[in-house]
Amino acid sequence: MHALIEDRYGVTYHPAHLSRKLRQAGMNYAKPRPMDPRSPAVADDILAERLGEALGEDDDETDEDDPVILGFFR
Repeated sequence: MHALIEDRYGVTYHPAHLSRKLRQAGMNYAKPRPMDPRSPAVADDILAERLGEALGEDDDETDEDDPVILGFFR
């Protein structure tokens, strides 16, 4: 981040000052993680199970159209 700002704008900032500038502009600085360390190892299985329960899916196949669901899951 510092090198990008220096290359583009020709100025350098101390890391602590740069984070203050970002907060003043309403932004946050965070490092991306490939995987959240708090998530359980079987998160995909849990999600599939909960979605199945929320959608009322049974193991029996039916000829009805799939329902349309709008919203957010927590």
